[in-house]
Amino acid sequence: MLTDFQKPSLFHHSIVKMRVADRFTENDVNWKPKKQDKEGWTFTNEANANDERFVAHGEMYSKLVSGGAKLRYGYNDPENQRLRAIFGDDTFEDITGKRRQLALFREKLIDRFDKEWLALGKKPRWSKEKFEAKLRGWRKEIIAEMLGLDEEETDARADAMIEVQAFGTPSMKTFRRDYKRYHACGGEVLGIVHRHHGPGLHLRKVDADSTAFAYKHALNYMTDRKPTMAKLYQEYLAALGKVNAERATPLLKVTRHKFEAMISKFDEFDKWDGRHGRASALKRFGMFKRGINALTVGERIEIDFWNVDLMTLFVETGMWDILPPSYKEAVVGKRIWFAAAIDVATRYILAFRASTNPNAVSAAAAIRMIMSDKRHISDFVGAETPWIGMVHPRNIFSDNGKEFANALVEGIMRAAKITFNRPQAGNPKARPFIESLFHSIGPLIASFFAGRTFGSIAEKGDYNPEHQLSLQVDEMIQLFTLGVCDIYHNKPHSGLGGASPHNAWVRATQEHDIEFPSQDPEFMLHVFGTKFKRRIGQYGIPFMGIPYANEELHRQRTKYGQMEFEIKVDTENLGHVAVRGDKGWFVVENQVDIVRNLSLAEWIVARHDLRTQHAVEAEAGLAAMNRTINRLAESGRAAALRANLTPRNLTAEHYDVVDAELFGAWVAVKSADTPAVTQAYALPDDPLRIGSVSASRLIPDYHAERERDARKKKREAAAENAVVETAAAVTVEISDNYYEEY
Repeated sequence: MLTDFQKPSLFHHSIVKMRVADRFTENDVNWKPKKQDKEGWTFTNEANANDERFVAHGEMYSKLVSGGAKLRYGYNDPENQRLRAIFGDDTFEDITGKRRQLALFREKLIDRFDKEWLALGKKPRWSKEKFEAKLRGWRKEIIAEMLGLDEEETDARADAMIEVQAFGTPSMKTFRRDYKRYHACGGEVLGIVHRHHGPGLHLRKVDADSTAFAYKHALNYMTDRKPTMAKLYQEYLAALGKVNAERATPLLKVTRHKFEAMISKFDEFDKWDGRHGRASALKRFGMFKRGINALTVGERIEIDFWNVDLMTLFVETGMWDILPPSYKEAVVGKRIWFAAAIDVATRYILAFRASTNPNAVSAAAAIRMIMSDKRHISDFVGAETPWIGMVHPRNIFSDNGKEFANALVEGIMRAAKITFNRPQAGNPKARPFIESLFHSIGPLIASFFAGRTFGSIAEKGDYNPEHQLSLQVDEMIQLFTLGVCDIYHNKPHSGLGGASPHNAWVRATQEHDIEFPSQDPEFMLHVFGTKFKRRIGQYGIPFMGIPYANEELHRQRTKYGQMEFEIKVDTENLGHVAVRGDKGWFVVENQVDIVRNLSLAEWIVARHDLRTQHAVEAEAGLAAMNRTINRLAESGRAAALRANLTPRNLTAEHYDVVDAELFGAWVAVKSADTPAVTQAYALPDDPLRIGSVSASRLIPDYHAERERDARKKKREAAAENAVVETAAAVTVEISDNYYEEY
């Protein structure tokens, strides 16, 4: 089997894809891409058209990866300019209340009209009566879906109340208005958020000569800036007036009806291809034969959750025979989930995460993994082949599970401007590559693991088979990640003509440009930030003991007093938070020099260690915390925390509990003797390299302690209930199952 492996190609850099509508920012200077050659990109200063600069491809990639520059795709697109002119810097996530729910409801109606268009093969031409009947029927279907009337099986209790927010049927005129706005804004639901405005333009009928000139402008409809017919007609009139000013015999204008008739006669596939791209056109018109057409990196990303029985997993990977008898008993009936994302063009795995169950938090973490640099993970697991794949996806395909069909994941997709596709249920051919991936990883790892053993964890005094089982599951996740990097990525793939996914990725990204994922900390904060509510105080807004403050926040406090604010926190970067004020979201930096990319997990574990080992020093200030964080980096625990190879993903509610238990009213205060936090961190000794698997280094201590505390509190509550309720015997089951705890 080893003879089939290919030598990994040397990776230098990816070629970053850009258009003239994008914005490249470095040192607070905004640049507009002008042209590209094989050496690099030429940019024009947005503020001074005469100021140009050249940036080589390698330099561009290094600047973006390091965070020294940032790239915003489509910033200058007409639809994005339209949205900014109306809503400013607000996103759809900033819209609350009735306006938000109404827009989502109307979007479902628009989606059904587009499906009718696809089924008919042309734009529906219905009478007013039939159109309104269609709208009423679609409204009933949407409400039925929201109530779950079509679900044959459901886990909901029969006495559980279902609440939905539904609206009346819009008129045909209102629907057409929303439909035009929706597609004029590039399919952004923000474009149909309710707003008051005056009457529209009155367009008059005119003569229809000079069709050639009009036809030339009508062709602009099939461009990636996706203008509406109305906007294109206005551009045509402006150009016509400019031409007629220089002509002796002026050209005559065509009517808007005639102009739109020209556009309607264009080939439907060519129109969709020009406006939305080849992948979207192939999807819309069903041009799938024996395979899925994905031409470029990031054009089609498939993501799914894979449910596996732990006993089956240990058996198929050759680990069952080395498990102690108590472990074999403990794993029976226990299951774990893996979320994976694969790039169809290169078959490269862009995300691989474990989860105790398929949930929105794990799905969001997998999406972020697609767009993040994962080389620190491959270094941590000891892989020889770096995990270099990252891209800003154009299209993500998933199933219709609740882990993907939820407000959190859909909000991330909208904020990141990723097209989210969920094929109809019962159509496994729509996601063939992710299904085959899950059936191939286990056998590949089995041969690698042959002959390796687990550490003697039974020698520990506080021996808990369930707890130790969770540790072995973490080791299994680490092993699978190692298998992805060194085995799967270097194995010849039949779908690539015998090439390996790693080499296919290197060749594709170095020969063709890609949409580079933004590494701008503020962008990641707004897209992936977790929302909390915190009250402003003397030191600004404290979160986990870190004070955040600036002049704008001080103005908010002066105006509103010590009120509670909604904030966003990036759990992978505590350097700043976003606060929602009276004028929308604004970024607030920390006041204690927290370094960039210090994760929330490192901060929590450092606080836990400090309180456990140095209770007096824990209240002293920031100096002790920074020293503890540096010890985490030196010991290798920081690397383990940043790799985050654990199936437990905390929600905002979990973090609130941790904040109350570990930090309370404590706020970090910088002093003269506060040491700087080191940016570099060491890798821990990896037993996988010496033929064994360690007992426990990947479990944050606060997880294990909170697990024991939860069981202790349940036992105490059961004892108290037994004393109070003496008239009847009270039986309380105390679960020792780690996965039920979370």
